Amino acid sequence: MSRPSPRMLTVLRNALLTPHMRRLVLGGELSDFPPGCESANFKLLLPRLGQSSIALPPFAEMPEAERPIVRTYTLRHFDAERGEIYVDFMMHADHGPASAWAASAAPGDRVGFAGPGAPKFVDWQADWFFFAGDMSALPAIAANIERLPSEAKGYAVLDILDPADRQALPFPEGIAVQWRVNPHPELDSNGLVDAVKAKTWLPGFPAVWVAGESGAVRAIRRYMVGDRAVPRDRLYASGYWQIGMTEDRHQVEKRKDSQ
Repeated sequence: MSRPSPRMLTVLRNALLTPHMRRLVLGGELSDFPPGCESANFKLLLPRLGQSSIALPPFAEMPEAERPIVRTYTLRHFDAERGEIYVDFMMHADHGPASAWAASAAPGDRVGFAGPGAPKFVDWQADWFFFAGDMSALPAIAANIERLPSEAKGYAVLDILDPADRQALPFPEGIAVQWRVNPHPELDSNGLVDAVKAKTWLPGFPAVWVAGESGAVRAIRRYMVGDRAVPRDRLYASGYWQIGMTEDRHQVEKRKDSQ
């Protein structure tokens, strides 16, 4: 699938979904936007402090100070009929550039958008399903949950910052959901990993989808591949961020890890 060219979009709506999750609805020229790409990665191009406009790629010959801030997110929903893109932002106590922009973005504000890439869906042919992640992964996990067959069974282990951050997602009755409250995801913890390991293994072949903090994702991936012999083509595991690293540095390390 070829990626559409980078484009400028406009903020249409901005609202809190939960205390730590904010949804922005973006609109613009989306006639060539590919359908069915919920859960796919894309890049937001944000203005730097004092910038009145946003440049679109390529940036090769542009001074660093004039380039926009680039941050990676996952597509929550695309409404082709209305021409709207939904982007969900995890809101931290001390905002980074993207969440700070999302907190103050108002209808009419402009933002650059590059992507999306390929959707990151679980293997639908599996006998059962295992989802795990923190709030940074929740938009992509939600896009997967919405596509599960009604008879699906398995587990979802989801870390949130506050009990009020639970979302009313359409989990099939056969998916046992554990919402773990972890108000300090910036601190090293094996809580999510231990919760995953504590689940009773079900018969048949599972499909596993895990994303979030890189250290936890690596540990869960090792457990799934090494202890549970999950085939790699039935396992999606992606670190969205890493404790103690900026996104720019994390993206460099992630590329090294994938190589």
